[in-house]
Amino acid sequence: MVERRQKPIPVTNQERALLEEQKLLYEKSTGDSGDWGKFLENIALLGLAALGIYAIAKATQRTQQSVDVNCAVCSKDFVMAVSTVSLKIVHTKCPYCQSELVVNLGNTQS
Repeated sequence: MVERRQKPIPVTNQERALLEEQKLLYEKSTGDSGDWGKFLENIALLGLAALGIYAIAKATQRTQQSVDVNCAVCSKDFVMAVSTVSLKIVHTKCPYCQSELVVNLGNTQS
């Protein structure tokens, strides 16, 4: 059986030098050496984790149009965005249990 070769990834000399530098730093800190596949897999996973953390941080940023809501059915908290129109009562769905809620905003907006 013939082993399939990995396809080369086209990179510029500058990109190659940067990857080599990062791989050396990775090898120093982890003790792993020589395996480009393992290095690239770990770097990709770390990048995805960083993107996930960034997305969570952006999603939890509060604005003047953000209101904290507690679902009366499942008791979980979530953030609801409201328009700049001054509404007193808003109809929405809980993102967790999908229950329909009527939220009394009153003076909760800043």
